[in-house]
Amino acid sequence: MRRRRSDTLSSVMAMMRSVIWYAVTRRTAAPSARRPTALVVVLPALLALLGCLVGPAAPAMAGGGPPGSDQEPLAGAAAAAPADPAPAVTAAAVPDPDLPGPWKIGYRTVRIVNSSSPGRVLVTSLWYPARANTAGTSGSGSAPSGAPATAGTAGTTGTARADGLLGANGPTGANGPAGGSGAAAEPGVGGACPEVAAAGPAGLGGPGQPAFYPLAGNVGLPSASAVTDAAPAPGPFPLVVFSHGSVGSRTQSAFLMEALASHGFLVAAPDHPGDTMADAAAGREERQLNLATDRPRDVSAVIDALTATSCPDAPRVRPDQIGIVGFSFGGFTAIVSSIANLPMPADVRIRASVGIAAATSPLPAASLAQVRVPTLLIGGTGDRTVPIPENNDRAFNLLIHSHPRMTVAITGAVHNSFTEICRQAGLLGAAGIPAPLGMQVALTSAATCWPPQVAPADAHRLANRYVVAFLSLHLRGDDGYARYLTTPDAGDARLATVRSSP
Repeated sequence: MRRRRSDTLSSVMAMMRSVIWYAVTRRTAAPSARRPTALVVVLPALLALLGCLVGPAAPAMAGGGPPGSDQEPLAGAAAAAPADPAPAVTAAAVPDPDLPGPWKIGYRTVRIVNSSSPGRVLVTSLWYPARANTAGTSGSGSAPSGAPATAGTAGTTGTARADGLLGANGPTGANGPAGGSGAAAEPGVGGACPEVAAAGPAGLGGPGQPAFYPLAGNVGLPSASAVTDAAPAPGPFPLVVFSHGSVGSRTQSAFLMEALASHGFLVAAPDHPGDTMADAAAGREERQLNLATDRPRDVSAVIDALTATSCPDAPRVRPDQIGIVGFSFGGFTAIVSSIANLPMPADVRIRASVGIAAATSPLPAASLAQVRVPTLLIGGTGDRTVPIPENNDRAFNLLIHSHPRMTVAITGAVHNSFTEICRQAGLLGAAGIPAPLGMQVALTSAATCWPPQVAPADAHRLANRYVVAFLSLHLRGDDGYARYLTTPDAGDARLATVRSSP
């Protein structure tokens, strides 16, 4: 027993040394807001140029649920409603994971307290399967899926832009900058997961409206398919927790969250305090060494809250079907959440993990060998921030007890190809975006959104394909998805290379 404890401590110390080195030598997500002095002269011109080039264009809306304008959800996620039959899924004919699934998509934001660190409040976005064709109770139905939201309320400070993006000159919204932890929950309502007031300017992102994904305060993106407070389907459904990248946000990969919800998953994505875009812009970043342990605890806190009997969402969660998906530093979080590394206990409720552009190189071999859940790693061949050889390929060889394990290499994808950065770039120039945050978006989009990089739509579609199929197979046991977990045929064969081990 003494030797085992010594071995575990040695493994932890090795991991911590690696994390310190990694934090000093590189960032694991979008570039930091801290820039060398020489860039100060260049960046304002670059930002202005990108605002001119990108602003007028209409980027593709986030993927997700099926198009249509017949959705008029109830205002209130927990509203009682007759049960809908689940869409039929058989091994012979499962829904194509490249495409939106059969479920409508609901969205709401909750506030969760990390009990292991009571001052750590997790503003968390939820995407969930919703009932179709439900009547609204607030006096207004939803806008047609994919249509630009409009500010229809007198006195509204928001503006609807011609490109379908949302901007505002008014005060910070209920969710604070980029959905930060300034949100206030309605007291006494919601138990372990109280709902946060709707984000965005008055009327935008409210009940029955397209979901609003904030970038900074009242500036953000409307969803093409998710509807705020849509009446939930009764479930229960598998739960997937998403962990964002360093200096990212809970909605940075909304396209994937929507795809999962449309295929029958309840998805929860918390902002990790001290490591969001807003935190970086405000100079309140937490040390990455601390985040290496805080982030897995955040994940466990979200699972605790959403499975607690006092949470209205608990009846819609399958506690025996819980997975985690993470991007970049969130990919690191996804891998370590299922293993025990002092002072972090293993969360044994996690049954499958997915790392996208996952920063696994700091993890020693002994830690990777502890992973005993199915693991999928997705990366881009053009990623210079988290290169495939040192991360995905190395981890694949060391995940010796992860059965099965897979890697998918997307040709021409770079680090942020798996985020919404190209849509966020369309917001540049809107009032209310702090200059450091605007520079971060400008620089990251410049390195991501144009040839020779892979088209963002292709990177998103392939990420949807493999994540939806992998979790459908290994959480729900839907065997029909196995055929999608191979190198694709026809035109996509040049875009994805798959490596797997039983």
